[in-house]
Amino acid sequence: MNRILTIAPHFPPPSASRDGQANYLTAAVPALAKLGECEVTVLALQFGDQPATEAGDGWTVHRVAPPRPMASVFDLYLPPNFRPALDALAAFVERRAASIDAATPVWAHGYETGAIVEALTRSGRRVVAVPHYLVGVETIHDLALGDDSIRRASFNSPFATALGRLTPPSMRPMGVRWASRIGGVARHGVWPDSIKTQFEKLDLERRMVANASAIVAVGPSFEDEMNALYPCTVGRSQSVVGGGPDHLPNPVWPWRRRAGSFRIAMVGRPTGQKGWDYAAEALSALTPEEQSRVELALIGGLGSGNGPYSDYSQRVARQFAELNLERFQNLGVLTHEATLAHLGGADLLVFPSVFEPLGLVLIEAMRAGCCILASNAAGPSDVVKRPWGRVVDFNDPHQRAQRLTEALQSFLHTDMSVLAEWSRAARTAGASYRWRDCAAAHLAALRAGPPKHAE
Repeated sequence: MNRILTIAPHFPPPSASRDGQANYLTAAVPALAKLGECEVTVLALQFGDQPATEAGDGWTVHRVAPPRPMASVFDLYLPPNFRPALDALAAFVERRAASIDAATPVWAHGYETGAIVEALTRSGRRVVAVPHYLVGVETIHDLALGDDSIRRASFNSPFATALGRLTPPSMRPMGVRWASRIGGVARHGVWPDSIKTQFEKLDLERRMVANASAIVAVGPSFEDEMNALYPCTVGRSQSVVGGGPDHLPNPVWPWRRRAGSFRIAMVGRPTGQKGWDYAAEALSALTPEEQSRVELALIGGLGSGNGPYSDYSQRVARQFAELNLERFQNLGVLTHEATLAHLGGADLLVFPSVFEPLGLVLIEAMRAGCCILASNAAGPSDVVKRPWGRVVDFNDPHQRAQRLTEALQSFLHTDMSVLAEWSRAARTAGASYRWRDCAAAHLAALRAGPPKHAE
């Protein structure tokens, strides 16, 4: 095997990578090329001023311009852009694949490649799909928007709230499976655009998980989540955890260290998945003395952007601003390098995701020596360990904010000398996650035998 064909909705220049899936790809692709001693050809969409062709050590990326120019990958998920852009990518892949040996394995990243996975697998190619995120799991949580007052206020989505209340929690996974089966037809129904797009995403996800020759989930608990939601993946799936950065920049923090201060960072795209509404509520419940010690830096663009979650983002940004913390900065979207530097300057990463396949930032925080407070979503459950980490139970929506507050208070009242010991332990734990090991698991899946299909 001297070549691997890689399909992804987004493969930015490595220096411009800012989101988890892109960070995963820009680290894993060179590691795979080096380990496999092969050339990795990447086909992706073009965003902003990205060059049409770009090359690195062992890899080349070819980008196709979507019908409607998009400034960033997040614009892809706006309903008018979604289908036309992915159709353009599918046509681009079809043309390119025709000139590549049929024995070349395909490495497809993200549910967005579902139609491409189906077409290439049916043409006889071995296609290894890598789901970085499950639309089905997202939909289950969307149906839970009305389950507690914090979510209802943050989303203000009467349609989703009403639909969720009509669907008992025990029936939601089955409802999602059926929605994925009828998604190709239902996306043409008389629904709000957001609902049509969700059916479309579920249809793409079903086509990916049902047709891939093999599936590599980005974490063991995420694989279990996928197997439970989509039983057709059992027997064709495996899991692997990503790696951490080889080199870290010098630590950076917006303020000079002061006696008794406690530095908290939050990193992530400003979407409902990340649970920042619960973090704002938890911080508001701290005592005035506890709040006076907190230095809070938000990274990821909370309160800005024009994507599907922009209303949520703006509401939650206002919640944080109303905390009246003496030292608070919403730093917006930073480069990956700058984000790593701020993790090195923080005492604690707060990561309250309602659902999370992995969360590469967790491993990056560990490598930087940062303690972690996270939810018990799939990714954090796999990598966050005591004593430097706390995973709080998010199973009951009504208890999420309170449990975050209690865990925050535990960290706030821990002696700084103990925190320093925990920081060293976190750094040691983070060093055990290597991109070489991650690439080896993907390489084994790509080099496996003939394609297998779901029954």
